[in-house]
Amino acid sequence: MVRALQSGRLAGYAGDVWFPQPAPADHPWRTMPHHGMTPHISGSSLSAQARYAAGIREILESFFSGTPNRDEYLIVDGGKLAGTGAHSYAIRG
Repeated sequence: MVRALQSGRLAGYAGDVWFPQPAPADHPWRTMPHHGMTPHISGSSLSAQARYAAGIREILESFFSGTPNRDEYLIVDGGKLAGTGAHSYAIRG
C-alpha cells in the first residue's frame, strides 16, 4: 500500500484503523501520502453517525480549500501524534 501510494500507482487510500493502535513511531502508514483513516462506527447510534458524517465533510472541505483541520480532528500529522491524538495516545518506545 505504501509503495503504491508513494509511486503514484494508487491515487489514495482510506482505511478503518491501524494495527497496532496507536501505530509505532516508525509505522510506514504514519507518513504515506494521500490516505485517511476513519473511526469505527459499527454499533453507534444514528445521531453519532450523523456527527461523524458532518465531521468528515468538514475535514474534506478543509482539505480541498487548503485550510487546516481543527485540532480535535487530528490524530497524526506529518508522522507525529497531533491534536486530540497527542492528548489521547502515548508514543511507544
